[in-house]
Formats: sequence, structure tokens, C-alpha cells
Amino acid sequence: MFKSGVLTFLIIFTVSIFAAKNVNGSQPVLQKSIEELFTDRADVIYPDSCKTFRSSARQSKMCKKEPGLSNIILTAKQQALTACEDTFQYDRWNCSLVFNKRPKKSIFKKIYRETAFVHALIAASIAHAVARGCASGNLSRCACFGSFKNTSWHVRGCGDDFKFGKRFTKNFLEWKQAGSDQIAEIVKQDIIVGMDSVGEQMKEICKCHGFSGSCTTKTCWKRLGPFNSAMGLLKKHYHHAVKRKLVNFTTKRAVTPKARKRMQLDKNNLIYLQKTPNLCVSTKGRICKDIHNCATLCCGRGYVTGKKIVKSRCKCKMVDCCFVKCDTCVETADLFTCK
Repeated sequence: MFKSGVLTFLIIFTVSIFAAKNVNGSQPVLQKSIEELFTDRADVIYPDSCKTFRSSARQSKMCKKEPGLSNIILTAKQQALTACEDTFQYDRWNCSLVFNKRPKKSIFKKIYRETAFVHALIAASIAHAVARGCASGNLSRCACFGSFKNTSWHVRGCGDDFKFGKRFTKNFLEWKQAGSDQIAEIVKQDIIVGMDSVGEQMKEICKCHGFSGSCTTKTCWKRLGPFNSAMGLLKKHYHHAVKRKLVNFTTKRAVTPKARKRMQLDKNNLIYLQKTPNLCVSTKGRICKDIHNCATLCCGRGYVTGKKIVKSRCKCKMVDCCFVKCDTCVETADLFTCK
């Protein structure tokens, strides 16, 4: 009787561990790569062919095949981090890797709102950098955007190949190998939202050709805006992200029809699973943009007012026909620091 009870307990315990492991899952390359690119903020060169981060065997093979890819990934990493820190410098979360300066509270331990945003951010930056790399000739394994016609013009040109950028990003992050369970589907959706935010900045640029500016022929191409131009939309997605729960969490992560239906309703939103910890602890000593920003950033603790010296160019004038000469003006401005 006792042995039977012990055996039953061991079976239940083993199943529980297996279920928990199945819920948490072994982190796929898709998530590992994004975490690595966002976490590693040092100028470290790794021995494999991608150089920028600890890449998988498949990623190393892609970098070896395309010599310019390692520089493209480095550009994507740097522009993502810079844009994130600039955009969130006056928010409670300022793109830090941990919550409230506690290393055990990493933003990647769970899928918080911030984690969802980083998934979108890094993927968007890679797609943007790859598309730009195609247009500049820094990547050889992508086609020109192509040519097209309409009734009035013969329009053609080579621009930022964003479709290729999206396709390449999925391939590089090993999209298909990430699985199709609930967590994988949520991460994939966040990535798509991020890349589409960059794609919305695509514009058509045209140049006229013809005698005396008659514009008898017009050459057009597609051009993405600077990566910073997409940050406004990405931040909007961050603030409007939707919190969801895993269906059948205690048993498996598989996507049930009910879960898939919910995801379809939120397909244009970032999705996260866990509530962000209170960030008020980490805002002590932070600089506010103005007194209105202090009301939010300082969490009601108040702020200290000081002074700072601001230098700027002023009194600019043209000299010697073609050169602009400016003075340097020094002004004193208010400085607000959270208590």
C-alpha cells in the first residue's frame, strides 16, 4: 500500500515536472538571438563568422555565405539600442535589462510588455538594416526592388527591399524552427508587429528625367525612413499591448482553437503574458524632461530642481559666399531630478 502510494506520488511529480518544462520550453534560437543582441551592449567580437553575437550553426553559415551580413547585424543591434534608449529615456522603463536594478528580475525571464517590445524592436531593426543593405549593395544575395509601369510613366528603380528584409529576418532568426506552440506564436506575432511598423515608413521617391526638366521619364524607387521614424509607432504598440493568458497552461503550450481565435483578434497588437513589476524603485535620481514628466516618472515622490549649462549654435551667418559660421551660445536651463 505504502509502495503503491509512493509510486503514484513519483509518477505525478514526474508528470508535473514534464508539464512545467513543456510550458516553459527550451528557448528556441529565435528568442535566444533577440535576447543576446539586446543584452550584449559591449563591443565584443566573437570568433564565429557572425562576430556580433553568439550565433547558431545555421546563422554562422549564413554569415559565412554573405560577408557583409555581420556588419548589417551590428548596425541593426546598435540602431535598435540607441533608438530604444532615446525613445524611453523619460519613461519609467528606460530600456534597462533588469527591473528595479535586480539582476534576478530580467526582462527576459518572462514575457512582460517590455519583453514583447524588445522582440518587436530587434526584429524590426534587422529587417530595416537588411533592406537598407540591399539598396546600398552591402548585401549581394538580394534582388533589386524591381520595375513597374503605369499609363503615364515608365517607372523603375532600385530601393530598399523591405520584403526581402522581412523574409531574411525570419530565416536568420530561425522562425520555422521556433515551433508553433502558444508562446512561440505570441513571440512571432510580436515580431511581425515590429517589422510591419518599419514597413509602414516606406515611401516612394521619384526623380524626373527629360530635356529642360520636362519630366518625360520618371525613375522611382522605394525608400525606408530612418529607423527612428518607426519608433513612434513601436512605442504606441508598447503602450497598447494586450495581456493574455496561456490556455491549458498547466498541461501544455499547444495552440488550441480557442487560443488561436484569441490571437486572431489581437493580430495587430503586441501580446504579453506577465504584468510588469512596479518600476518606481528604479526611477530615483532619474532626470525628467519637464515638471509634467516628473509627475509620472517620479511616482509622486517629488523632484529636485537644479540648473544646467546648455550650449547651442547661434547667430549663424554666411561668409565667403559658401560657408556658414556660427557662434556658440551658452544658456542656463532648469534641471529636474526625481527624489
